[in-house]
Amino acid sequence: MAKLDANQLAKVLERTDLQMAILLPQNPTFDAVAAALGLRLSVEKSSRKASVTCSDPMTVEFHRLVGANSVSTNFGSRNLVISFPGQTEAVDKVSYNVEGGELQLVVTPKVGAILDHTKLKFVPGSMTADVVVLVGVRDVADLGKIYADAKNVIDAADQFWLDGQILSQTVTQLIQQLRLPLDADAASNLLAGLQQATNHYQSPLVSADTFEVAAWLMRQGASRQEVATSSQFPIGSIPSSTPTPITPVVDQAPEPDWYEPKIYRGTSVS
Repeated sequence: MAKLDANQLAKVLERTDLQMAILLPQNPTFDAVAAALGLRLSVEKSSRKASVTCSDPMTVEFHRLVGANSVSTNFGSRNLVISFPGQTEAVDKVSYNVEGGELQLVVTPKVGAILDHTKLKFVPGSMTADVVVLVGVRDVADLGKIYADAKNVIDAADQFWLDGQILSQTVTQLIQQLRLPLDADAASNLLAGLQQATNHYQSPLVSADTFEVAAWLMRQGASRQEVATSSQFPIGSIPSSTPTPITPVVDQAPEPDWYEPKIYRGTSVS
C-alpha cells in the first residue's frame, strides 16, 4: 500500500486523466459523507474523474447534500448494475431478449404506472483507480464489502488517508493547499459537514481554524443549512412515546336563561 502525503497527492493530481476513488467506511458519519462529496465535486471541477463509494446505502439524512444520490455501493465489481431509484414499486417484471445480436433488457411497469428513464443509474463493472482517498477510514476492514470486492484494485492504487474529528475542515484545508477549484455546491456540502461535526460550532473541538474555514467556505458561495429539531414544532405535531396530557372536561350546568325561548328583537324602522 503506497500511502501519500499532501505533496505527493498534488503531483498525482497533475495528471488530467486521473481516476480518483473516494471511499467511505461502513455506517459513515454525516461529516464524512459531506467531506467526501465536497472533495469529489472539487476534483471534478478540475476536469478530473472522481467517484464516491460506500458499502452502506445513503439514508435520508444524507440527501440534503449535493451529489448524495451518486454515491455507489459497488466498487471493483465485474457486474454492470442498472438501478431505478424511487421506482421499485412501479416495476412489474424484468426480462431480456436478443435481437440482431443486441442484448435488450425489458422492464415492464405495473398497470397505470410510468417509468422515468431519466432516473436510471448505471454502475459499470471493472472499476479502476489511480489514487484511492479513504475518508474517515482507520483500517481497510472499515470498508466492509468494498474491500472484499476490490482488494486488488485498492491495494494497487496510491492511497491517501483522511481522518480526523472534523473531516469537512480537513478536506477544506486540503482543497486550499492543492488549490483545487470549489463551487457553491461543494462549499455548501463542506459547510454542512462542518456545522454537524461541531454541533453548530459549540463543540470543544472548534478552533480558530474552524471559523476561518467556515468563513472561507461562505466566501466561495456556501449556503448555511438549518436542521429542524423537534423543539421547533408545536406540541403534539410529532408522534411521541409519551402521550400528551389531555385536560379533563368537567360537566357544568347551563345558565338558567338557556332554557327560556329565544326572542329576537330587531331595530324598529320608522
